[in-house]
Amino acid sequence: MEQPRSDSDNLTATFFCKDPDSHGADDCETFYTTDRDSWIAQGKKRGSSVAAQLKGLADDETFIEISDRTVDAFVRRYVKERYGVDLS
Repeated sequence: MEQPRSDSDNLTATFFCKDPDSHGADDCETFYTTDRDSWIAQGKKRGSSVAAQLKGLADDETFIEISDRTVDAFVRRYVKERYGVDLS
């Protein structure tokens, strides 16, 4: 897979899935696909003490925390769409 271009915000994000336990459309962990073969993950920001524990976090990089249930929803949908396998 081609590496996403990091020098531009010129992309289109499309909703993929969100935390299945969330209620409503706002304030939840969410995955998006982009038109340049990459993903965007929406989640809760964490502070500098967490950042200090990460290896090789560049000045222009960030991180978010996403729950197991949201990652599970992402993996199940990804495998079904990509490989036609229902992991339910």
